[in-house]
Amino acid sequence: MKDERDELLDRLFSAARMKKLDFADTGDYFETRLMATLAERREGRRTWSAWSWRLVPWFATLVIIIGIAGYLFDTGRSGDLFATFTGDDEYQVSSLVAGE
Repeated sequence: MKDERDELLDRLFSAARMKKLDFADTGDYFETRLMATLAERREGRRTWSAWSWRLVPWFATLVIIIGIAGYLFDTGRSGDLFATFTGDDEYQVSSLVAGE
């Protein structure tokens, strides 16, 4: 029984080895399919980068407007640029009272 199965399996393997595979139709339009696949994969990445680059001028304009408004409407501005960093509150109060 086992010999018959082995012989049948050997015949099946030899028949499979003798059959030539036909790859003629797989080569047609290979470059077109490959480029379409690559373009489709890039499309997902391109949407985020396109939106981010389109929004850069709007965000830059917003930052400039906030900067100008902060500069113009800052009532507690003193002549000393480092007064904020030194933490010397008395100096800031005296400069406000003195009008410096």
